[in-house]
Amino acid sequence: MISKITVRKVSRVKVADFRALYMDAGWWRDEYDSETAFINKAVKGSFCFVGAFDRGRMIGMGRALSDGCSDAYIQDVTVLKKYRGLGVGRRIIEEMIRILRNSGVDWIALVSEPDSIGFHRRNGFRKMPGHQPMKFEGVDPNGAKLRGANSPR
Repeated sequence: MISKITVRKVSRVKVADFRALYMDAGWWRDEYDSETAFINKAVKGSFCFVGAFDRGRMIGMGRALSDGCSDAYIQDVTVLKKYRGLGVGRRIIEEMIRILRNSGVDWIALVSEPDSIGFHRRNGFRKMPGHQPMKFEGVDPNGAKLRGANSPR
């Protein structure tokens, strides 16, 4: 089955395929249904967006945000559960790293969900000693929530 799956950089995706992947990963929120334009905006805004396809249907994805010359962050790597364990995620990561390295990017990082640490370790990622991932929560010094703090994920 894995030999029929193609992995490639794409510039657009089918909203239904992206939605299915996000739902399967537990990342989809009901409010996303009312405004799906962010999907292809995220694809186009990524330095590289790599999809895995089985007979034209996107069954896995990953994207990298980068300045295109030195640093990159990989995010949103997921594969539909029924395709996991077949090497699809590894192929997605390998393709993103190939694209990034060919562009001269030599510092590639990601923030892993706890249950994905083993997967990322098997693909060459390690903890960065002395570093802690942080997320902006939109609180000013007085404790008031700032505008735009409830962005996707």
